[in-house]
Amino acid sequence: MSIHSLIEKGVDVFSYIPDVDSFQGNYKKLKYAWNGENNKFPTLSKDHVVADHLNYAIRPSFKFVDLDFDCELAVNWGNQAFNGCHKFGRNGKGHALVEITNPQSFSRKQIKFGEKVLVEMRGEGNYSVLQGKLSDPIGEASFSIADSPEYDFNTVVEQFYTIGLVCQLVEGYSGSVNDYLIPIVGEMIFQKLDSDTIHYLVENFLTAISRSERLGETRKSVDAMIKKNNPSKLERLNWSTQDMFEVRGSIIQLVKGVPEEEIVKPKLTTMDWVSLGTIIKREYEPIEEIVEGMLTSGLFFLASKPKLGKSFLTMQLCHSIATGTAFLGRPVIQGTVLFVALEDNERRINSRSKLMGLDECDNFLLSFTSPKLMEGLEEALVKKIHAVRADPNMLDVKLIILDTFIRAKSSKKVGGNDAYEEGSFLIDKFQRDMLAENVCAMANTHDKKGDERKGEDTINRMIGTSAYQGQDGNWRLDRARGTGIEDPETTMTIVARDLPEQEYQIKLNNGTWTMVGVAEKGEKHDKLTRNILTCVEAICEAMSDDSREVVGDCKTVELIAEMRRSNFIEWDEANNKQKFDRGDWNVKAKVKSMRKRGLLIQGERYGSFKIPKVVDEIPYDDDDCPF
Repeated sequence: MSIHSLIEKGVDVFSYIPDVDSFQGNYKKLKYAWNGENNKFPTLSKDHVVADHLNYAIRPSFKFVDLDFDCELAVNWGNQAFNGCHKFGRNGKGHALVEITNPQSFSRKQIKFGEKVLVEMRGEGNYSVLQGKLSDPIGEASFSIADSPEYDFNTVVEQFYTIGLVCQLVEGYSGSVNDYLIPIVGEMIFQKLDSDTIHYLVENFLTAISRSERLGETRKSVDAMIKKNNPSKLERLNWSTQDMFEVRGSIIQLVKGVPEEEIVKPKLTTMDWVSLGTIIKREYEPIEEIVEGMLTSGLFFLASKPKLGKSFLTMQLCHSIATGTAFLGRPVIQGTVLFVALEDNERRINSRSKLMGLDECDNFLLSFTSPKLMEGLEEALVKKIHAVRADPNMLDVKLIILDTFIRAKSSKKVGGNDAYEEGSFLIDKFQRDMLAENVCAMANTHDKKGDERKGEDTINRMIGTSAYQGQDGNWRLDRARGTGIEDPETTMTIVARDLPEQEYQIKLNNGTWTMVGVAEKGEKHDKLTRNILTCVEAICEAMSDDSREVVGDCKTVELIAEMRRSNFIEWDEANNKQKFDRGDWNVKAKVKSMRKRGLLIQGERYGSFKIPKVVDEIPYDDDDCPF
């Protein structure tokens, strides 16, 4: 059969001169309009005389669909799946022209992985070279005509996505087969793909990568995953966001046949650039401190040895924020709290609350079960945050507690080449979600097993990869050996990105922590520290605005000027310039040290500081204790 046979069947065939109508070296690309009102290439009639110097191309339609297989696996599978169809392309293969019994309009469909197009389905608005020159060095297209059967449109679409999905899985494959398939099969289960289709896809994938010996073993594993119905998702793979979107889209098409335009596409990250000069000139709003000088939005970890009182501390923190009362003497921003208590139950929380003498409050919400991180926990928390914000009777969410992190962390392997990369991958989305929602999430965790090393940074004792230490902040509790849980020598260390490093001595009594003071080892402040505190207090009081309840702050240059006026440091530069400069240096160094220790905290203005406000705590009333 010939080109005339295609024309007689109703296929839209046209011709062009490859060296004239197309670009040199790429004879598939036409210079002129081939469709629409300005079409230079009309449809050939059955009287056309075929010439060797011409290229012949087809314009597929919704009646005659062109399937373009662009990878070796797709070519081989497509030849089998559409056996008997008209075949054409380089060396007579790569394309199948399929006649549809029930034509339906559609836009061109592509299945990709990375930058590589694996399979295409073309209808109206496209063209493909049927016969002739393709490229330099000489590549030629040819075709074969068959007594092609007609296909149902939905059957073709299903076969298209089946071939494409297996090609995507082969293209993205790396590592061990087991670790690779767990999140892929999990995604199929999560999207509710039927078990027969899952087995068919997995078996064809294993065959394609020459691992057919695993068919029986893998089938049992897939059945177990389907029965357990606790699926992982594609996020566990070390794929790009775009690749996950493409593969997930193929799975969804096989499940529901959702139109491509209705599948939500990921927001691709763009790079926006700004100069350092612009950043320095710009005035930024002060960072919101949920607990003044101690806690900001983002992802924090609270670590210590077991049974040191972390749960009491987080319960107290939650109740303080929920009720708007001071935490360890520091003011808080009142808001709703979400407490994910994975090691407790209602009875235990009831007992602990009564021991601590906590008041009833409706914006302190607890859940005792949750999905795992990267298995739906992040989405569930964001959904709850939005639901609380939509309720006019609720305050905005300010704090989320995960007690404990190890219970919220999935035991399944996630993407990454080492422990640090794997840890970062696990918490990356969670941290970004919390920052985007302007909420603090604090995860309770434990110390590593083993003996402490002398001089070791206590933050490094936290269990898990150092990726967890590099988040927005870390709190930890330490107690001297041989002391009891309620010994005053419990040290609370705070290390955070947007706060000065600080240490405090705190004490636990009847389930309630109280502030003893800055961890000064019992020593009094030195003379320079006392003088700085005196001057800072004087400057802040002078700048305060009682009518708006604005507390003043102080900058280093203002502090130095005040200390000179008060004769605390050398004031006459001409008299003793060395001593004058030494005074500047001493004050700046001391201020840095005091901010690190928590004696000074961030002020309202950029680069300013102030003395932390200590709120008088409500006296403990023995009559309120039920025990």
